[in-house]
Amino acid sequence: MSGRTGASAPVRARPAAPRPKPAATSRLVAQSGPASGQEFVLEGDELVLGRAADNPVSIPDTSVSRKHALVRKTADGWAVSDLGSGNGTMLNGEAIADETPLTDGDVITMGDTELKYAGAGDGSADETAAPPAGGARRPPVRTARTGGGALERSSGRGRPVRTSRMAEDPEEAKKKRRKIFLIVGGSLVVIMALLVGWKAIDNKRQIAKIAERKAGQEHQAAMADLFKEAKLLVRQGKWSEAKSKLEEIQTEDPDYETRQVENYIKIATDEIPNQALLAAANEAIARGELGKAAASLAKVKTLSQDAPLNAAKEALDAKTTEKMGIARGLLASAGDLTKMEELKALCEDILLVRVEDREASELKKTAETAIYKIKNPPVAEARPDTPWLEVSARFKNGDSSGALSLAQACANKFAQCRTFESNIKEFETKSKNLENLNENDLIALYDLDKKIAGGQSSELSRPVRTQLVSKLFVKASQAKTTGNWPRAIDLARKVQQADSGHVGAQALINEGRTQAREAYLRGYQLRESSPDEAIRLFKDVMNMTPPDDETHMKAKSRVNELQKQ
Repeated sequence: MSGRTGASAPVRARPAAPRPKPAATSRLVAQSGPASGQEFVLEGDELVLGRAADNPVSIPDTSVSRKHALVRKTADGWAVSDLGSGNGTMLNGEAIADETPLTDGDVITMGDTELKYAGAGDGSADETAAPPAGGARRPPVRTARTGGGALERSSGRGRPVRTSRMAEDPEEAKKKRRKIFLIVGGSLVVIMALLVGWKAIDNKRQIAKIAERKAGQEHQAAMADLFKEAKLLVRQGKWSEAKSKLEEIQTEDPDYETRQVENYIKIATDEIPNQALLAAANEAIARGELGKAAASLAKVKTLSQDAPLNAAKEALDAKTTEKMGIARGLLASAGDLTKMEELKALCEDILLVRVEDREASELKKTAETAIYKIKNPPVAEARPDTPWLEVSARFKNGDSSGALSLAQACANKFAQCRTFESNIKEFETKSKNLENLNENDLIALYDLDKKIAGGQSSELSRPVRTQLVSKLFVKASQAKTTGNWPRAIDLARKVQQADSGHVGAQALINEGRTQAREAYLRGYQLRESSPDEAIRLFKDVMNMTPPDDETHMKAKSRVNELQKQ
């Protein structure tokens, strides 16, 4: 056979049919976690990834939320976004929130699960190449040059072509294989090192993320505690301290409860001046400076501190009442310039609080009169034969101390002086305790004043008259309320005797006259059917009207007529 020089006729091979190319589909491949090794083909427009069993991509991982992430098909491919999951979604180690496009090889991390994205373009290549343009391959043939051992392929022109494997030296091939093995092995080592490094970096990121989340939780807890302290200070009315806490919150975290914090700061800014005014008022009350306290309280404009404001007002009122008692006590020292100046200043301070206080006004006038008389004493000398007249004159003008000294000087010679001395001492003693005297005691003291002053009321009787008028008018009003008009009118007349310009007493007397006329008409109607009742009514009319009143005189006439029958 080795002597054959010709080649056998070439056999024409049937061309192989091309293998179909697999469909280009994108998919997610689980690289770690409970679903490791599974592949999920991406079909449709969008797929939900999560722990729920009804998800298109269901992953039984407790660190994955039920609806964790969304993969959506876009014009440029696929994109992923987080669905508000508990542990968040990361792409290639970076946390994402908004929709982010996916690139072949991207790794999506959800809790302990990692999904690698394989795009549509990474499918397996067609392993069957198209046949050459020259037709079917020719089968290998043996030639004489090969010594019957080497295979040759026809070049199509009858001359065999040696392949590269035929020409390669076995030792060189062995070295080449070893080199390839080393390269591949080294590459695998590098890849493993990179994977280990990436995992370490990822672990550090996870630890950092956990630490950041913990720090955030601790920060929120600290802010909540600080805000709680601020609100407690607000409820206690400690606005300055509360504002400091609230401003600290703004500095530490401007986004924490922004609206509430700003609202509290605004209220605190308004309330701090009010608190300062209240403090100033209380300090003034403690010092007895009534006017300053009243001025401070008048400037307080608050809705949140009504209780402290009312408490300060009550304290001011109590202090004012206390000062009024002191003022009454000073009245007995009408001849002492220092005491009268003190009385005047005290009354002026009281009137800053009680602008229309009648008693304080009268006391002030008494003090001013006494001060004037002390600074401008009368020059007239007392007549040696009637020194008691000078005693009376001095008392009438408000000089109680001077009148008493003069009465004591002439008491050994004149009985009138001794009487005046006793009366003046009694007046001074009772004047120091006016608030504890009833209306009868006040009337007696008022009569004693007129007795010393020669039948007219003195300047010293003003507080007595003020106290008497106040009590008598209250009694008169009570009598009117109960329908006891005769007593009401009688008391109103006594009020007018002490204070002729008293508007309330005059109004009550006028109303009494109207009632008297009505009573007269009722009595007139009963004069024949019930004469005794008619007489009673006519007598009430007489008690309710002055003797010169027309109704009074007519009632008196009717009484006389009925009593004669």
